[in-house]
Amino acid sequence: MLALLVLQANQIVPHDRLLTALWGGAIPATGRRLLHNHLWSVRRLLDDANALVGTPTGYSLRLLPGGSDLDVFLTETTAGRSAMVEGEPAKASDHFRTALALWRGPALDGTQPEFQAAEGGALEELRIAAVFNRIEADLILKRHAELIGELRLLVAEHPLHEGFRGQLMRAFHRIGRTAEALEEFRIARQHFREELGLDPGEELARIHRSILAGGPTAETTSEGPIPSSPVSPSPAAPPTTAVPRQLPADIARFTGREESLRRLDLLLSADRNGASAVVITAITGTPGIGKTALATRWGHRVANRFPDGQLYVNLHGYSQGEPVTGTQALHQLLRGLGVATDQIPHEADERASMYRSLLADRRMLVVLDNAAKPEQIRPLLPGSSLCKVIITSRDSLRGLTATHDVDTLTLDLLSSDEAKALLVAVLGKDRINDQADAVLELAHLCGYLPLALRLAAAHLVGQPTLPIADFTARLLRENRLTALDIEEDPHIGVRAAFTMSYRGLPEPARRTFRLLGIHPGPDIGVDEVIALTGSSIGAVNAALNTLIGAHLVQHGTDGRFVVHDLVSLFAREQGEAEDAEATRHGALIRLFDWYLHTARAAMNQVHADHSEIKLVSEPPSRGIPAFDDYGSATTWLDIEYPALISAVNYAAGHGWPGYAWQIAYTLDYFFYLRDRTDDWLTVFQTALSAVREVGDQHGEGRILNALGAANMFAGKIDECLEYQRQALDLSRTIGDRKGEGYALGRIGYSLLWTGGFRQARESCLEAIGLFQRLDDEQGEVTAMFTLGIAHLRLGRPLEALRCLERCLAFDRKTENQNDEAYTLAILGEVHEILNDLETALEFQQQSILLNRAVGNRRFEANAMSNIGRIRRQQGQYSEAIKQHRQALIQIREVGDQYAECDILMNLGTALLGIGEKQSALENQHAALDIAITVKDRYRQGLARDHLAHALHALGSTEKATTQWKTAFDILSPMGVPEAREIARRMRETSAFATRSPG
Repeated sequence: MLALLVLQANQIVPHDRLLTALWGGAIPATGRRLLHNHLWSVRRLLDDANALVGTPTGYSLRLLPGGSDLDVFLTETTAGRSAMVEGEPAKASDHFRTALALWRGPALDGTQPEFQAAEGGALEELRIAAVFNRIEADLILKRHAELIGELRLLVAEHPLHEGFRGQLMRAFHRIGRTAEALEEFRIARQHFREELGLDPGEELARIHRSILAGGPTAETTSEGPIPSSPVSPSPAAPPTTAVPRQLPADIARFTGREESLRRLDLLLSADRNGASAVVITAITGTPGIGKTALATRWGHRVANRFPDGQLYVNLHGYSQGEPVTGTQALHQLLRGLGVATDQIPHEADERASMYRSLLADRRMLVVLDNAAKPEQIRPLLPGSSLCKVIITSRDSLRGLTATHDVDTLTLDLLSSDEAKALLVAVLGKDRINDQADAVLELAHLCGYLPLALRLAAAHLVGQPTLPIADFTARLLRENRLTALDIEEDPHIGVRAAFTMSYRGLPEPARRTFRLLGIHPGPDIGVDEVIALTGSSIGAVNAALNTLIGAHLVQHGTDGRFVVHDLVSLFAREQGEAEDAEATRHGALIRLFDWYLHTARAAMNQVHADHSEIKLVSEPPSRGIPAFDDYGSATTWLDIEYPALISAVNYAAGHGWPGYAWQIAYTLDYFFYLRDRTDDWLTVFQTALSAVREVGDQHGEGRILNALGAANMFAGKIDECLEYQRQALDLSRTIGDRKGEGYALGRIGYSLLWTGGFRQARESCLEAIGLFQRLDDEQGEVTAMFTLGIAHLRLGRPLEALRCLERCLAFDRKTENQNDEAYTLAILGEVHEILNDLETALEFQQQSILLNRAVGNRRFEANAMSNIGRIRRQQGQYSEAIKQHRQALIQIREVGDQYAECDILMNLGTALLGIGEKQSALENQHAALDIAITVKDRYRQGLARDHLAHALHALGSTEKATTQWKTAFDILSPMGVPEAREIARRMRETSAFATRSPG
């Protein structure tokens, strides 16, 4: 399985293919479950567990360049071939030797026999090609004598490989053993006649004639490497004036696509496990993605692998004129093969028969460009496995795949680096050296689409003094499709390319496409398309399949669909031209209704909202999914998150402020749950403007409260309290008692972060009284949780215990695992203060398990560090340090400075316990720096106390005392027990200093 994932690196391998690779035709009933077990095992063994990515259809192993032996092998052999072309045989030989050194036996040795035969054959052909090319380079370097022994073995192993036989003949001849060279040809001729009833091919015969004539052999006359698969003899071609070389000119300044070129190289060498079928490769992708450029570049790159030439025909499947029929294309191809016009049959079947006959024993590349439909292509496919066919099409050509063995290479957008390289190649380094940011912005605005990038570059080439930033500003201001058009040649523009694909769609797919243009999110799911279009699931699936086949829509992750930015702009244009405004308006209303009510249904499983806000619409009669548990709800929210944020921003900016603030408010707790603080701040600023626009004061109070919480987690405590006090004042003004309770509770929680524990307690007690009168248990428990923390900080663990046990019971009753995990961690701290370390440890361990289950890595790291602190108190210092360090790594990955400060203090204390005083000091300094940065007075006091301990241990008593005094001044007004402990510590230190000499 791992071998297959590596062979298909960075491609999605379908589940069925993985199952077949593992068990062949005898897949067990439990195969799917066993497959996932194997995948889990592989993921555990990888250095980067995230490298193995699951999708709804299969799995993909994400490997960087050079991440596998196969990739290194292909890279080195490609470099070797390039060196040969550039006339550097020594460098070529080194590259091929490096590549071949990676082989340690037969390809895929030890895998299932069927799998090894199917997949290993192509790899073995690549190895043979590399051996052949390495020997070719060594022959040029005149290493003839040392190659004789190796070539004898190779000829014995591969008696039908004319390339090795020819190399052996040349080596014999060049060291003066001409008789043996001629004997090799005689043996070859006899072998071919006995085995195949044919004579050796033209290349071997040419070497034989050259030796007989006493002339030079392949070092000086060979046109390049002989093909990697065993060469079959080919009879003389029909009379032609020249070998056809019909490929269009290679694209100037072609950049990128190295991985795609390597995949084509691999397909070229595939022998389909000995099958005689022709190798057909379809290059598909979005209009303007560079399909023809790739096919042309590759065709020129491997021209020497096709000694009988290349045929090319443009089928005009997506052009201004009518598509070329199969019959018309056959006429063009036969003329390319040298058939006189008056000898070309009139009937399509007869033309196809002649075409296949002429190609039967020829090694040719056939490029069928710009195909629209499978029926255009089928008559043009050779019958000989010596020929290879490359097809380019915007269509996925699934019909052709059903009737022929077609390998599909779907081109993706260029990477950022590839896009930049293309612009550099066209514009030159001098022009972009001082405009790097503008170049990246230009690539982004072009959507990394090669056609758009080349059009943009053409505009800039025509205006050599125009700053790139000015052109990008124009693209931002204007319609990008229009700005990229070239006025004197509009048919080559991006809009024209999209138009050709759009006009070939059936109307249901066109309507769906137009409505997709108004969707505000980065991707979309089937349910959203149903809401947007108002169509049935069957109609939507049919339309999406058509759009995917036309490469106007792409598959995204998690079963979603993606429309390229420029394609989306084109779809929006078509909608404005063809659909009434009321149609587009109705589609967006249906979409926003679906987002609002589905998000609320999901959040009711995560953290039910009892604020009783009046929604802007009733739930749709159908289409809202049911969420049975926390896991299904959070999975949906994680997937839909980017689309929901886009919906809020779009609704706020385009006349639907009610939807904007209500969708945002629905997600309030989810921002907190997933630590999306930056989004929380920006989205709720948008929501605040929107709710004020509609004049909903009850809603404004809720948004102010949430905005306060967002500011608190952003470390902006002053702003936090300002928003929450505004919420409290507003709630009291309009008589919103529930809003008043929530504002009081949130003010109490925020005060915990300022060290205002007494004020927090009073605020929470007032909130609890309000909620009890309103019979709002959730509001009461929320405030009680904060009250429990306030009691804990004020040194009242038994009162804290009563509050938190009530909260834990409620969390379990409501099955809110996220809150339960948090409550367990705080209860663990309470039992730790009560010196019940075993119970404390049990609570922290339960908290870790629950946090892992709900995916809350921040709280998991907190609980992990708490376990470390307990282990230290139990005298298990090495285990404590291990826990703290692991927690520190994790918290830095998720990003929480408050928690990082706590963990650093715990780690420093543990290090001090084993005598690592300097390391302890460094950690305490780091903790203090963070506490000062986030302006947390309570943590500043604790950090200075911990720092003083480290300084005192290092003998810096005066500095330690200074830190303790500062810590006491900070903590004493808060009424916390740490202040009393510091006072005791200072008294002891002072007495010690008095007794100490000096």
